[in-house]
Amino acid sequence: MPGTPVVQNPADRLAGPADPLGLRRLSAGLNLLRRPLPFLQELASGYGDVCAMPGRNPRTVFAFGPDQARQVLTGKSFVSDSFRHLRLPPGSPMMLLTSGLLRLNGTIHRKHRQAMQQAFSPRHVTVYTDTIVRFADDMLDGWTPGRSVDLHEELARLVTRISLATMAGLEDEAAARHLNDKMVELAAAAGHPLTAVIQAPLPGTPFRRMTRIAGEIEDILRALIAARRSGAAAPDLLSKLTVPDAEADAEELSDEELLGEAYTALCHDSVASSLFWTLFLLDQHREWWEKLRAEVAEVAGDAAPGPDVLVRMPVLDRIVKESVRLMPPAGFGVRYAEEGAVIDGHPIPKGAMTIFSSFVTHRDAGTFPEPLRFRPERWETAQPSQHEYFPFGLGQHNCIGRNLALLESKLVLTRIMQRAPVVLPAGTVVDPVVRISTVPDGHVRALVAGPDGPAPRAYRVTGSVNEIIELPEHP
Repeated sequence: MPGTPVVQNPADRLAGPADPLGLRRLSAGLNLLRRPLPFLQELASGYGDVCAMPGRNPRTVFAFGPDQARQVLTGKSFVSDSFRHLRLPPGSPMMLLTSGLLRLNGTIHRKHRQAMQQAFSPRHVTVYTDTIVRFADDMLDGWTPGRSVDLHEELARLVTRISLATMAGLEDEAAARHLNDKMVELAAAAGHPLTAVIQAPLPGTPFRRMTRIAGEIEDILRALIAARRSGAAAPDLLSKLTVPDAEADAEELSDEELLGEAYTALCHDSVASSLFWTLFLLDQHREWWEKLRAEVAEVAGDAAPGPDVLVRMPVLDRIVKESVRLMPPAGFGVRYAEEGAVIDGHPIPKGAMTIFSSFVTHRDAGTFPEPLRFRPERWETAQPSQHEYFPFGLGQHNCIGRNLALLESKLVLTRIMQRAPVVLPAGTVVDPVVRISTVPDGHVRALVAGPDGPAPRAYRVTGSVNEIIELPEHP
């Protein structure tokens, strides 16, 4: 994209590549599917904080700067509508599963968010501490020194198991594994390039596969909802939604409404993604690997960590903040312009797809010097505004589960460093891809190191991750 003629637009036009035939918009769509993060980074570098295709009456707008992101994410003229690009039949399994907070707006959004808020308050999520640590220990029991583990796969299964327990009160490991596999399959089918092209359940198409798997997940979730409706009150999310607190000022949700919220809550990609990239960055920056291990030993020792321990671990806090700055779980998102939408004084046509990216905004050198480098020490003094740093979103659609996600990430990271820290072997290739969250493509294996002794040597990692993160030189 950069290198093509830049249209220096008059007041009624936005900057962007010259595209008289619409071919560059098509190319942009393909790049968003194939290599979204490098593409968005290149687009921002070439055309600035806000650009569009075409410049006048644009159908696609990109809002990269902090203030432009604020206008899109907090303005009433931009609405959330996940999967609008797919023509999903009303009442179909995929429509029901995706009809949660990320798709809702206005009064119905407030109703759902108010109903769910009680289960995600900072005070309430601490009741899940023992469950998170117990399941992490179950995973780590199999992580013996020298063993090779499929890092993201192990973390995804752990987080799915935690999600099923905290969200639905289900602790069965086999059920968690089965649901995790189905959700991975659904994400792959929904994100397949052909799904948006062939939007019909024809034999052999990813759209048909998406529809089938969504139906299987719907059946699983309906059974969980029925079980919680017939059971006694419990601390998990579904119990709180199906047996609402009499003192809470929230409306009860129907089974169909619960399907969308249950699926949204069980989408574990964000926590598994955050854990993977944090462990990856620690591997490549062994001085921080050692600092974290030393802090864990000093503050937590061998005991199971809890919230009272986490608040006394500033190194862990800085590492997590910097990890989700560099690799926010959802690297970009979409809003749609309503009548009267404006960015920087430029009118945006109704229906225009407006893309924002915390991944790009977090790489603003004015806010974060050396933005491509992993520098947790910056958080000793950094105080970015909420529209300069928003790994969990911004505005009314910010992530309702952020408190639980941070608690879960910090507890699991602490337990891993206590019992079985991991390192990447020589020859590791890491290619980030965006599905629901940013995850490694394929299988990335890690070696379990012992909890004591010096850190093993670090090796150079190859792959497209080097396009978006400036890693240290390793042999």
